[in-house]
Amino acid sequence: MFDGLLKKRHGHRYRGCLAYVAVTNFVGRDFLGNTMFRVLMRIALASLGRRLCRSMLVITMIAMSLWGLIFMQGLYDGMTEQIIDNAIRSDSGDISIFARDYRLDPGLERLLTRADEVSRFLTEDSRVRSHVSRLRQEGLIATAHYSRNAAIYGVDLDAEDRHGRLAAYLHEGEYGFGKKGRGALLGSRLAAKMRVEVGKKIILSAQNSENDVSALALRVTGILKTNNMGLDETAVFISTDKARELLMVSEGTSQISILVADKEDIPAVQKGLAAQFPELDVLSWDALYPVLFQGREMMEVFNLITSLLVFCVAGLGIFGVMLVSVLERLREFGIMLAIGTSFKEIRAMVFIESFILGLSGFGSGALLGGLTLLYFKKYGLDLSMFSAGLDAFGMDAITYALIRPGYFLTALAAVTGATLISVLLPLRILKKARPMEAINKI
Repeated sequence: MFDGLLKKRHGHRYRGCLAYVAVTNFVGRDFLGNTMFRVLMRIALASLGRRLCRSMLVITMIAMSLWGLIFMQGLYDGMTEQIIDNAIRSDSGDISIFARDYRLDPGLERLLTRADEVSRFLTEDSRVRSHVSRLRQEGLIATAHYSRNAAIYGVDLDAEDRHGRLAAYLHEGEYGFGKKGRGALLGSRLAAKMRVEVGKKIILSAQNSENDVSALALRVTGILKTNNMGLDETAVFISTDKARELLMVSEGTSQISILVADKEDIPAVQKGLAAQFPELDVLSWDALYPVLFQGREMMEVFNLITSLLVFCVAGLGIFGVMLVSVLERLREFGIMLAIGTSFKEIRAMVFIESFILGLSGFGSGALLGGLTLLYFKKYGLDLSMFSAGLDAFGMDAITYALIRPGYFLTALAAVTGATLISVLLPLRILKKARPMEAINKI
């Protein structure tokens, strides 16, 4: 009966109408399980295929939005993590240990005197990858024409290189203090402001443990560019022996910097050290660099905002396509309802169409974004032309992207949510349609 009715109404268009596809697939078939899903899938694909240009436009729009989202997230997170990594490697480590109240009032009378005991404890902890001790004092650096405040660090360069690969930050000169240990490594900004080059003579002066001012003549053997603004602006690295000679200190250290093998162990290691040495200040890197920690938090907010933008783009795109599609096919849906197709099945078909659009866009965008991040993770993004501006913010000229599963999971959640919400209004319009009136208008 339905077959004759359709032939009479549509003539040569009989086999091209969606109602015919629905009848020939549904009549005589089991409506349960995978059979019904396959039928609805075929109808949804046929509908999208009839409007291929429109469907491809929406998929492309979603894919390009996701590609931009994933790329920007990976790039910005890479920048942030590089800045944090520079600060951790060159200064704070994952955890730093100081004598009580040294951070509030740094001075030689507040040196950490149990350094050997702490060092043995750290050596026995398998979670600790490495640690170094540093002797620090505020002082003055001078040449024949300039003088500035400086932070004088007494360090073991070999230990520093094993600990945080300090030699990788060498910008000019050599990584060492010379044969007699009378050399010094300067931060790049400090060297620029003092207008000194490798081989030039400098005078360091500082208050020693006897409350007198001591001075030491050295030559610049190298210049470091750590992109840690605090160090590049003020740091002067000299040998530990020369620092003790200058400050008249035979024992004790200002700071013990610690790197752990697994970042997840930082709270546990910090808690264990605080319990073992309650008289010391045990601080994690985020307490020493709160601005960097806040920068990481801001990036999470940025990622959330960009995900919401993609949600809106995907939702509006799918909404427009599905709304027009439903309005164009009200007669066909009316015929399907009249011949016994339930609204639940039609609703499922509309959802399938929208999910095909959304998931196709997500798959394409995730693939493009993932490949782009893989490239920039390996080769980096060269921003050397903006190096002067980047240096002002402590950023590297070459930025390496990060890849995190959260980028793709967040994007999938955004597209899925947009897909679900975008079809609610079209389905509401469809539900109000009257099947018999739709048939009479054909």
